[in-house]
Amino acid sequence: MTLPASMLRGLQWGSRLLAMIAIEATPLHAQVHPVTWVISAPSTALAAGIPFTAQAHATIPQGWHLYSISEPPGGPIGTSVELPAESGFIAAGPVTARAPDVAEDPNFNLKTETYTDSVTLNVPVITRSGGKRTLAFDITYQACTDRFCLPPRIDSLTLAIAVSGPAASGPVAIAGTTASTGGGASLLLFLWAAAVMGALSLLTPCVFPMIPITVSFFSNRDGTRKTATGRNALIYGASIVATFTAAGMAIALLADASGLNRVAANPWLNLAVTAIFIAFAFNLFGLYQIRLPASWLTRLDAATRRTGGSETAGLVLTGFTFTLTSFTCTVPFLGTLLVMAAQGNWRWSLAGLLVYSSVFALPFFLLALLPGALGKLPRSGAWLGRLKVVLGLLELGFALKFLSNADMVLRWGVFNRTVVLAVWLVIAVAIAAYVAGVTHWRSAPRRLPSAPALVGTAVMLAAALYLARGLTGARMGELESFLPPPEGIVTHGTTAPRDDLPWLVNDYKAALDQARREHKDVIVDFTGYTCTNCRWMEANMFPRDTIKARLSQMVRVRLYTDGDGDIYRAQQKMELEQFGTVALPYYAIVDSTGAVRAQFLGMTRDTGEFLTFLAAGGAAR
Repeated sequence: MTLPASMLRGLQWGSRLLAMIAIEATPLHAQVHPVTWVISAPSTALAAGIPFTAQAHATIPQGWHLYSISEPPGGPIGTSVELPAESGFIAAGPVTARAPDVAEDPNFNLKTETYTDSVTLNVPVITRSGGKRTLAFDITYQACTDRFCLPPRIDSLTLAIAVSGPAASGPVAIAGTTASTGGGASLLLFLWAAAVMGALSLLTPCVFPMIPITVSFFSNRDGTRKTATGRNALIYGASIVATFTAAGMAIALLADASGLNRVAANPWLNLAVTAIFIAFAFNLFGLYQIRLPASWLTRLDAATRRTGGSETAGLVLTGFTFTLTSFTCTVPFLGTLLVMAAQGNWRWSLAGLLVYSSVFALPFFLLALLPGALGKLPRSGAWLGRLKVVLGLLELGFALKFLSNADMVLRWGVFNRTVVLAVWLVIAVAIAAYVAGVTHWRSAPRRLPSAPALVGTAVMLAAALYLARGLTGARMGELESFLPPPEGIVTHGTTAPRDDLPWLVNDYKAALDQARREHKDVIVDFTGYTCTNCRWMEANMFPRDTIKARLSQMVRVRLYTDGDGDIYRAQQKMELEQFGTVALPYYAIVDSTGAVRAQFLGMTRDTGEFLTFLAAGGAAR
């Protein structure tokens, strides 16, 4: 079977877009578009019934580009202009612009038509009635670099115009209309990206702990309710969709870009998630069953006896809890959708949130159906009980991740790298001992381990040995993303991790002063205490020999933007105003006056790619 070319391009577009978005539990990429638009007309006093050409001029910063008005559908979002009907102006001909540049686009793996530096769109328009009028353009476009793309955006431009005279007599010839180029296709591509984001969100560390919770919750349903398994699963899935969508829209409409970026780093949210995971772990251990208060259930049951409302309330509450616990990890994906809502395109965001959350909820809808099927299998209870104990121990490990997030932001200094590694090591050994039958839980009898149990034991012992390496100071590779930094919490001064270069911390002015004295450039690392991609870059990219050699030629300063205090808000504001973004991680090379030489957004595993960026700065000048 061969997929249509447009669908293949859509798949490429969605995959590439998601490769540009942080998959780990990184604070929200709330991106401000760097392109600026200005609308103009031949005069602000024009005559009714006489066509004229208005212009929309875009200024495009160096390193960025827009896609042309003739960009075919199936790839990136082309630039288009629409005239709102309420403005009273209509199109008097097709939109024109200079010839675009045609080249292979690394973001989409196909040839695209682009504008760089600047472009002017010529828009022929006409109005038939006089008076004070407002010419309005809705311009849809997408801004990209050679590495990443921002979400599609609609900018609304207005210009006050005094139109003299009555409508012209006789018909007015209209040469054409300014239909949006690929508007329908753009929405479909956006929804496709939302669906893929929902699927990839399932790979984040906050989501896996909800798998045993879902299985446990539905496997403990009253046996008389088994005929309603499908209904219960549907309610559970719908509650996830509803709470994701409602919470997403509320945050997008009530918070600005800076506020959105701080949601996932909020220490109280991280502490709440920690408490929820610990409560779920104890539930899996069988110490108690999580239920609504009896008085609530009694009242709900009395009010909705015929519809099973009390059970419905429990399902909805579980779905809501799932949304809360997963939000700190899914917020990077939701960010792309929420930023569009904050920019006014709420219909696209609403549709995107519904698609995203539906795809995200689908596996849990299926898991909700699973316990009913498992109940029909022979002797399913024993192995499921043992599995719950193992997953309960894993829940405690996940809880520690979020507890260390709060510790970093609040600067307790208790749950540092050593403590986290030590607790994880103890959990790994405890799981190995339990699976091997060396220990048992509560009244469960000791048993000889089966072949799968022996494999599980070996895996957990290997994990314990690997974690033990970290306690000796060894780098932990991919696991570094989820660990506090080895140097601990440094709020000011200089930090120098083992075998790494020293960095100034939270002192941009001192970095510029040092750069002036030493005649060097400055590399600015905008980072976050809870940013997993930031940790990965600092632990795995910066120590590489070629990268380290280049960094040693510059003054290095690390600015945190997600802490609790005025300095962090000021640094986030500086990142937004000077660089047009609040994304993390974000790297910039500036000279001793603060003039920007190069910028790099996000993480990369490609040494050559990051070296190319670093080449903009270097030795003493």
